[in-house]
Amino acid sequence: MKKRNKTSAFKNIIKTLPVLFGVVVVFYVALLIKDIEVPAVLPVNDVQVKGELTFLNIEEISLTVKNNISGGYFTVDLNHVREILLQQPWVKEVSLRRLWPASVSVYVKEQKPVAYWNNEGYISDTGEVFKPASVNKKLNLPKLRGPEGQHNNVWKFMNILYQEMAVLNYEVKSLHLDDRRAWQLVIASNVASNTDTETAVFKNGINVRLGRFDTENRMQRFVRILPALTTEMKAEDKKIKDRKIKVIDMRYPNGFAVKMSEA
Repeated sequence: MKKRNKTSAFKNIIKTLPVLFGVVVVFYVALLIKDIEVPAVLPVNDVQVKGELTFLNIEEISLTVKNNISGGYFTVDLNHVREILLQQPWVKEVSLRRLWPASVSVYVKEQKPVAYWNNEGYISDTGEVFKPASVNKKLNLPKLRGPEGQHNNVWKFMNILYQEMAVLNYEVKSLHLDDRRAWQLVIASNVASNTDTETAVFKNGINVRLGRFDTENRMQRFVRILPALTTEMKAEDKKIKDRKIKVIDMRYPNGFAVKMSEA
C-alpha cells in the first residue's frame, strides 16, 4: 500500500510540473518587460471620428483625442478622453471604442440648437442651455430671453406658442420674459406675401404684449382675435399699404389695443 501511495504522489507531482513551469516563465517574463512602455509596443496610431456634424470640426476632435491619449492600445483611458470631449459645448454625447490593432473610434452626437438664449448661447432640442465660445447670429432661430434659471419656463411657453401660431400660419420670432415676469413676443407671418398690403402689414413682425397676469387666458384671447384683426386690416382702403400693425397689447381685462405705424 505504501509503495502504491508513493507512486501516485510521484505521478501527481509530474502532472503539476508543466503548470508550475508555466507560472515561473510568466513571472520571469513579467519581470523582464515591466520596464517596457506599452505605447512603444502597441501605440494608438489612428483616430476615426464619426457622426453627423454641422458645427463641430472632425479634425479638431481628432486632434483633441490624440492629445489626450496616454498609454497604448490596451491601456488608453477612454473614459478620460470621453470626459474631455464632453466639456466642449457643442458635444452632446460621445462614445469611444478600440479598433484592432491600433485605432480608436469616436462617435460624436452634436447639440441641436433650436433657439437663441439671451444672445450668448443656445437652447437645444432637449431644452438645455449651452454656450459656445462664439454664437452664430445668422441661424434662422427664434430669440428667447429671460432671467438666468428661467430657460425651462421660457422654452415650455415657446412650445405652446409655436403650436398655437403654426395653426394660424405665424411663427414666433422672439419671446421675452423680463425681470418682472412679464411676457412679450414678436410674431410674423410664415406665408409668402402676395400683395404690397400684406408686406406692409406684417413687415418686421408684430409685437404682442401679454403681461404678467392671466397669461394663458390672454394668449387664448389673442389667438381668437388675430385672424379677424388681420383680415380687417387687409380689407382697409388703399392707404393700408403705407401702414402696418406694430403692437398688439393684450393687457386689458376685456379687450386689447392695437398700435399702428406709418411707413
